Amino acid sequence: MSIKEFTVDKYGTFKSVGTHDKKNIILCSTNRDVTNYLISLKYRYLKEYSKIPHYIITKTGTVLQLLNNTDVGYFFQNPDIDNESIVICLENLGWFEKEVQNNGFKDCFGNIYKEVEVFEKKWRDKIYWDVFTEQQKNVIYPLLEKICTENNIKKRFIGHNTKVKGFNKFEGVLIRSNISQRYLDLNPSFDCEYLTKKFDNDEFI
Repeated sequence: MSIKEFTVDKYGTFKSVGTHDKKNIILCSTNRDVTNYLISLKYRYLKEYSKIPHYIITKTGTVLQLLNNTDVGYFFQNPDIDNESIVICLENLGWFEKEVQNNGFKDCFGNIYKEVEVFEKKWRDKIYWDVFTEQQKNVIYPLLEKICTENNIKKRFIGHNTKVKGFNKFEGVLIRSNISQRYLDLNPSFDCEYLTKKFDNDEFI
């Protein structure tokens, strides 16, 4: 697995709002394609946007590093979470609505997709979801293991995508939807069982 530090001229570099030791890794989604996501990170609010993840895993399995592991990206706009967390965003379009008239699916921004693989499961008032790719699945565990080792983060995973009481006391790998029911990532198409087995932990929360 190779990691590309994302500093190409098209987007420039990303700046943190400080540094802090980390105790967990939080998995999230981009909810749009990676090109538009990177543009939105760089140019929102007159280029003064601090909601930056540390890593992005594209659908093709490329790992992009935007911040150093000890950097604070203020992704959650909550210092209690941001100071102690490394954020990894997986490229994914999120939830869809059926578009009968266009014989396709519409994402949360109104974009229509006529040829897209859809995972169907009712969860948090949504039914249709964009899928995560095998390429993403193949790189996520090696990346997590590397980050955990380099930052002395416990190698354990919560194991599901539902809300967890006392998530702030957990040390290891969790998902944004563990934090609150208002979050829709990672969606049900993500293979939580795969990561649980890879970490080989017996602890479920």
